[in-house]
Amino acid sequence: MTVQELKDRLGRAGHLDEIEAQLARLGFAPEFVAHNVFGGASTVTVTHIAMLWQGMPNKHDRKRTRALFEALSGAGLLAPSGDDETWSIVSGT
Repeated sequence: MTVQELKDRLGRAGHLDEIEAQLARLGFAPEFVAHNVFGGASTVTVTHIAMLWQGMPNKHDRKRTRALFEALSGAGLLAPSGDDETWSIVSGT
């Protein structure tokens, strides 16, 4: 997914401004999220994305990554997959 595609989906869902503010607050670049969270896999994990983001993430980095996933879930782009580690990518609308 490109950054523009991510912004388009967030805009259609009415969450663009809210998620952009959350990304800035949490320290995630939109390019990172578009490429790594929505890079083609059907599921993503907190640990994997935190590792890509911080290298050796600590508990605070994983907590911020989980907060990112929760925000994206609230916007309809991710869905929890039964545990608090794994999230499924929701198909585009």
